[in-house]
Amino acid sequence: MPSPATSSSSISRKFAWLAGAVVAGGLLWTTGWYVFATRVETGLPATLAQFVGPAASAECTGADVRGYPFRFGVFCETVTYANADEGISANAGAFRSAAQVYRPQHAVAEIDGPLVLNTSGLALRADWQVLKASARAVTNGLDRGSIEAQNVSFDIDGSGLAQRFALQAEKMTAHARRNGADLDLATYVDSMRNDLLPGLTAKAFAFEATLADQSSLLEIPFIPLHGPFDAVLHRLAIEFDETSSLELSGPVQIDADNRVSGTLELTISNLQQFTELASGFNPEIAGLFRQFGPVIAALDTKPDDDAVTLPLTIRSNLISLGFIPLGQLPAF
Repeated sequence: MPSPATSSSSISRKFAWLAGAVVAGGLLWTTGWYVFATRVETGLPATLAQFVGPAASAECTGADVRGYPFRFGVFCETVTYANADEGISANAGAFRSAAQVYRPQHAVAEIDGPLVLNTSGLALRADWQVLKASARAVTNGLDRGSIEAQNVSFDIDGSGLAQRFALQAEKMTAHARRNGADLDLATYVDSMRNDLLPGLTAKAFAFEATLADQSSLLEIPFIPLHGPFDAVLHRLAIEFDETSSLELSGPVQIDADNRVSGTLELTISNLQQFTELASGFNPEIAGLFRQFGPVIAALDTKPDDDAVTLPLTIRSNLISLGFIPLGQLPAF
């Protein structure tokens, strides 16, 4: 029978082996983590170049990799993107990301504003209180991604706009995902207001669409969207209050010059209330609805419900409601 001293010595040896294995494992993990982090940091310029392609450039200034021991994340003081061929440049504030070691294909990030975007026909400045993003990666890019922002503001100016346009919202979410060869897009906005049409506030805004054969927008390298392509507008809705709303849906086509054409359905809930609201931000549109009220009612394609559903036609950015011209979409 082993003596108590022998048993105690055996337990001590096992404990020492276990402690040694834990320490050795920790050292190996730590060494491996920092070696990998160094490789990520030194290889970041090449990785960004692969993401944006040879025609563009992207930079993460003050790059640092953090998250030890169980996360990896790239941190940047500022982020920039430029594509001279497309006439596009953009820059934003600090960028912070993180992915779990055991789930590296799923990453989350935060970005500080403002975002300044310039194109050949558009200048945009966006800012926010908090902006969070998440993405799921696959071998050739992203499978899907989402953005959520609080207290968002946009200032937009461009050659295709009659005047500068400002927009504010309490909350905005945006989503993109591959759907076979197609790309599904969705954007939702709460409590939207603007200074172009001071009388217009919206309780909610929703945009849902599918771009045919455009899933490549989530592939590496990134290539900006160009026409021609087809799309299906599942829903573009503005809810003004509890009873008044506008909703558009239908197929659209974008040509090689990025002009829009399509035959859509425009559904107006509470036409009388909408006309009163319209008089506050666009008396001309309100006057058309009052003048052609009986004709508009006759154009209703779904007379059995409480809303008015009308055919809205777009031809190379020119918009008409039946035979009533409504204006032109801005060109970019």
